[in-house]
Amino acid sequence: MKKIPLYIFLALMFCTISIADDVSYNNLNENIRKGYKITKETSSQKMKTFTLKNKSNEVIVCLVEFRNQETMCWKP
Repeated sequence: MKKIPLYIFLALMFCTISIADDVSYNNLNENIRKGYKITKETSSQKMKTFTLKNKSNEVIVCLVEFRNQETMCWKP
């Protein structure tokens, strides 16, 4: 009887994780074409980080790795 609340809790936790929104923000060039502007740029020897904003002040951060030539973008 004591395990039933635990099972309910675990089932609810699994449901919230599995339903989470998986939004892809593509790459840097596609976001610029969508109307985002580069507001900040930082770099190191291995990567470059871009902060992008659009007209409604939505922010996207893009990380460009030089070694793998990969771009990852996400909303903070």
